[in-house]
Amino acid sequence: MGKDWKLDIVFSDSVAIFRGHVGHNKAHSHWASQITVALDGIVEFETASGLQRSDAVYFSSKTEHRLISGFICSIYFDPMADSVLKTLNKDAPHGWKSLSHAEITQKLGPISASTNLGTLLNSDLLRPLDIASSSDDRLHKVIHEIKAQLGDGMDLDRDSLAKIADLSPTRFSHWFVERTGIPLRSYKKWLKLRVAIDAMLEGKSPVDAALMAGFSDQAHMSRAISDSFGLTYLDARKAWEHFSQK
Repeated sequence: MGKDWKLDIVFSDSVAIFRGHVGHNKAHSHWASQITVALDGIVEFETASGLQRSDAVYFSSKTEHRLISGFICSIYFDPMADSVLKTLNKDAPHGWKSLSHAEITQKLGPISASTNLGTLLNSDLLRPLDIASSSDDRLHKVIHEIKAQLGDGMDLDRDSLAKIADLSPTRFSHWFVERTGIPLRSYKKWLKLRVAIDAMLEGKSPVDAALMAGFSDQAHMSRAISDSFGLTYLDARKAWEHFSQK
């Protein structure tokens, strides 16, 4: 494992793709589901089951893991995403599943060091579940309002969101988990991270990015990055600086 991450990075509203050599990281978990593909040889990773090696690996949401080595491409899906992950979730009873290159190619097409990440990001294969098609239009309204308010530097509390769904605050909390499988607080934390990362990639200072995303301060944002991705803020900053200089 090298010390520093040096990555190519592309983002959409619901998918993030990182490509590069694995750097230092600790065991971590995040609300995104993740597919990591070895681009040269194998990827080594660690789970509760111990050290593993594979052509590729799928981690379901909140599965603790640590990447150890490899030249890899990792695809992170918003917790609301579906499509490619629908069958993988069913086949990963322990929260992860080793995959062959043939399986990855069948699901996503060939992925290599020369794959255009922007084209992959915008492909139909990575299109997330359309929440607007839900039989309960209230969910679409709630998700839309959460994203809109965070994008404006605001953070609606549970009571305000419950009013949008025409539910009591207590019932709203249970309803949100029933509809999405994710606690409201955890989903908002994931979205805050996305807002903060996007802001820093656009050149905002860490302090400004943290406040824009609704974190109390830079230290709060740094802890969230470490818990979710296993990287210290300094490690993440070096990776972003490398990316911005390319």
